[in-house]
Amino acid sequence: MDKQEAKRVLQALRPEDADTTAFAEALALVENDPELKIWWEAQQSFDHLVSTKLAQVPVPAGLRENILAARKIKQFTPRPHIGLWLAAAAAVGILCVVATTLYTSSKEAGPVASATYDEDALAYLGNDAPALGMTSPDHDKIVAWLKERNAPTGDMPSKMTALPAVGCQKFDVQGHKVSLICFVLAGGKLVHLFVVDEGALSDPPSSAGPEFKQVEGWSTAAWSDGRMSYLLATQADSDALRQLL
Repeated sequence: MDKQEAKRVLQALRPEDADTTAFAEALALVENDPELKIWWEAQQSFDHLVSTKLAQVPVPAGLRENILAARKIKQFTPRPHIGLWLAAAAAVGILCVVATTLYTSSKEAGPVASATYDEDALAYLGNDAPALGMTSPDHDKIVAWLKERNAPTGDMPSKMTALPAVGCQKFDVQGHKVSLICFVLAGGKLVHLFVVDEGALSDPPSSAGPEFKQVEGWSTAAWSDGRMSYLLATQADSDALRQLL
């Protein structure tokens, strides 16, 4: 079993499966591979956070009964002439989507206010469990993944390079590409780094030093370096960010 296969196996691990042969082999490999062990610890921290957040979501009363009582789906068999109309309508719909996409992409996105950008970026984190495009503790692989997708990378704060990474994602805010990289702090909390071109913001944060704020339960720090603007966010206290910066 190599390292990549061990990762695939461990991502499916449940506590009751730890003694089975396949998982035991992967776990033994973790103990003998420092890089794999860092990845596994970060993966466990992230999975624990996600499961904790999901457990806090209340199940609506009578959900099972409502699902069973719902109207049953019947198979629909269209008549030939209806099928032709549906095909024509689908073709028109596709053309409209293509035309809209071409028109939208031809328009250059204007700068966004920092407050709007921060709000949209933090909303992407959800309840501290963002959807990631790839997971890896390897910083170089994360940067390579983002560059392959023409996502901004910038320069990571030096102390963050020592943190185990969880993964990354690329998404858009108001038409501007944004990179997200997630890390695990020493206490197990996640910290999230957003990177965007400085020109995407109409009022980018200062390059003189990070600006610290509290935004709806998030501790944030924002700064620019003349090329990129950065937003760091965590649900830990602001001292954790000050220590990183």
